[in-house]
Amino acid sequence: MALCMFSNNYHMFDITPVENLFIQEFMLKAPGDFVKVYLYGLKQCYCKDCAENSIESFARALDMEQEAVRNAFYYWERQGILKTSEGEDGKFSVEYYNIKDILYNRDISNEKVLYKYREFNQNLQLIFDKRLLTPQEYLKIYDWLEVLQLPKEVVLMMIRFYLSKKGPKISINYLDKVAEQWAKDGINTLQKAEEYIESCESYYQDTSAVLKYLGIHRPPTKAELELYKKWHNKWDFSLNAILQACKETTKTSSPNLGYLDKILENLHKLNLKTPQQIQEYLKNRESITSKIKAVLFELGYRETTPTPEHKAFYAKWSNQWQLDHDVIILACRHCVRKKLDTSFESLDTILKQWIDNDLRTKEDIKEYLKKKQKLNTEIQAVLDRAGEQRPITAAVRKLFIKWVKDWEMPYDLILQAAEYSTAAENKLAFMNKILYNWHSNNIKTLSEARADHERHMKGLYLISQSKPLKKQVDFNKFEQHSYTDEELEFLFEDIENG
Repeated sequence: MALCMFSNNYHMFDITPVENLFIQEFMLKAPGDFVKVYLYGLKQCYCKDCAENSIESFARALDMEQEAVRNAFYYWERQGILKTSEGEDGKFSVEYYNIKDILYNRDISNEKVLYKYREFNQNLQLIFDKRLLTPQEYLKIYDWLEVLQLPKEVVLMMIRFYLSKKGPKISINYLDKVAEQWAKDGINTLQKAEEYIESCESYYQDTSAVLKYLGIHRPPTKAELELYKKWHNKWDFSLNAILQACKETTKTSSPNLGYLDKILENLHKLNLKTPQQIQEYLKNRESITSKIKAVLFELGYRETTPTPEHKAFYAKWSNQWQLDHDVIILACRHCVRKKLDTSFESLDTILKQWIDNDLRTKEDIKEYLKKKQKLNTEIQAVLDRAGEQRPITAAVRKLFIKWVKDWEMPYDLILQAAEYSTAAENKLAFMNKILYNWHSNNIKTLSEARADHERHMKGLYLISQSKPLKKQVDFNKFEQHSYTDEELEFLFEDIENG
């Protein structure tokens, strides 16, 4: 036992000296976890009795993976401020150097590190061919393996790909930024690297095709590649659609991708994605602008210039919803006549109601209103037969349609039920009760209905003589009305009211 020693818990309240040279020259540019490993190891050097005696316990104390701890020590070894070794028993050990001694008195070579990656280095040199890498460049590349945790085969594939694009003089600093991005994006397997390179090749070729179309004969820049990715991935334009939009660049003497970007941004706002849509839009743009001005005029905006938002709305109505221009104009007049909000948003809501009823052309609307008028005539005859004085509302139509379509009641039975309801206070409710009873009992003819009514009359206090069915209504004799635009506008409220 030594004559003098510290108590067992002395180290908890002691200090670990850290050289300022380490802080100034090494720590500031090192990864945070690597600094943590170095400092914790330095503390072990000053407290041998309580030091971690294995890489496993060291990693456990720092809550890190063992491989990450090893990589941290390898990093500091490449910086020349410590040395790692592994005994025959496989035990890993680290020898710390005095940094002042290293910087001013010694010349630590990187031969050991270079030897460690001998096979990898040979593959690197084969890729770079006649270009000889410096030791500093090798060390930078080793950081991609140890700091960024990229596998060797992924690093080799990355370098090979970018050398093919940039040439043998490519900067290692440029590749360093690429490696950082690959690590950030999780491109850390051969499969992921192959998929990424395949997509990059496609973007490169497509961007080159666009540049060639514009008369620019050179490889695309990184900024141009990023523009193409935005058009393709974010805005969902195909190469053919982009080339179709390129025709619009003839308006400038010096076309470029920045100018094309503005054109595609406008097409994106208009939701025009396919080559056919873009071709049609560019071909008919003057006509479309004129039509939008007509819409604005009908809404009361006399001197308003169409905006991209106006064009986007109109493109949706005409292209996506397949609405005729005449129908859009009728909707404008409806807005003004009903004193509704005359914004394009309000007009959009009205037109949505119309297409929900499958009304896209004037003929659609005329046919719809013709059927609605016939329905109203039938309902009015029922109300007259019952002696009911009320307007034909959406609720009345809904009730009538239930009788006819859901219960499949013949029209002459509905008229008969109306006649039986003349004395009731709530005539429609009474009719509904009669028809429900007939529907439940599968009564479908006038004779069955009258017989059923007679049976009920014998047991009821309401006694009245059953009257014969009045003359049948021949709806084929109704006048086939030809609607003017004004009459169509007036009847549009029927569409909204059901």
